[in-house]
Amino acid sequence: MNLGIKNKVAIVTGASKGMGLATVEAFLLEGIKVMMVSRNEVDLRLIKEENTPKGYDIDYYAGDVADEDLADKVVHKTIQKWGTVDILINNAGGPPKGSFQNHDSTAWDLAIQTNLMSVIRFSKAVAPFMKKNNWGRIVSITSTIGKEPTPLMVLSATARAGVSAFSKAISLELAENNITVNVILPGGVKTDRLEDLIRARADKEKRSIDDLANQIEQGIPAKRFAKPREIAETIVFLSSERAAYINGVSLAVDGSLLKSF
Repeated sequence: MNLGIKNKVAIVTGASKGMGLATVEAFLLEGIKVMMVSRNEVDLRLIKEENTPKGYDIDYYAGDVADEDLADKVVHKTIQKWGTVDILINNAGGPPKGSFQNHDSTAWDLAIQTNLMSVIRFSKAVAPFMKKNNWGRIVSITSTIGKEPTPLMVLSATARAGVSAFSKAISLELAENNITVNVILPGGVKTDRLEDLIRARADKEKRSIDDLANQIEQGIPAKRFAKPREIAETIVFLSSERAAYINGVSLAVDGSLLKSF
């Protein structure tokens, strides 16, 4: 299938590992030019050095998405290098677990800045260029927690739900400019963050990591965790010309984990 996005320009945050890196790799295979964003400059440099000799057009900007100035700096570098930006993938690691009674204002502020305000800032920064081109795709990676919250993931649930509401609102405003704004809600995905969460829970419950991971997988109707590339391939489609009429949607990619519809 011709997705109609060869030579498009994409910004991908959280690009150095997990779903972000899988998305970068999937975009490169489609001939998309990619500006990677992450705090880990060493990893970003290695990814660029690995892919540039293959003929891929790739660059990076190291920084923390919680920094309120980062979005404008990244977009400025992208425009300087490629002249435009067509696709934005918002992706950031989730905040720590814990009850709302245990999180102080600093934890709340950091969660909102990292997981909600970063989406708002990057979306605002790219929108003028997408409107000028009369074409754009904004996809934010959040979590099923944003739709079915749990007490111990309250920071994530609050920020992620905000992303869905924000994305729906701006999709209504930008639709006439052929710009789509969608959200991906992954369930369990084999990433470093998932492994860290399982390890912490296993330590707390004095259980083996393998036994706990197997129990969690059995609670997923698909009976397995997703691979990062499965999330990435969904993002590639939503970023394509073929998905032009999918807009304002929060799409669960979770092996039917969510009970709601």
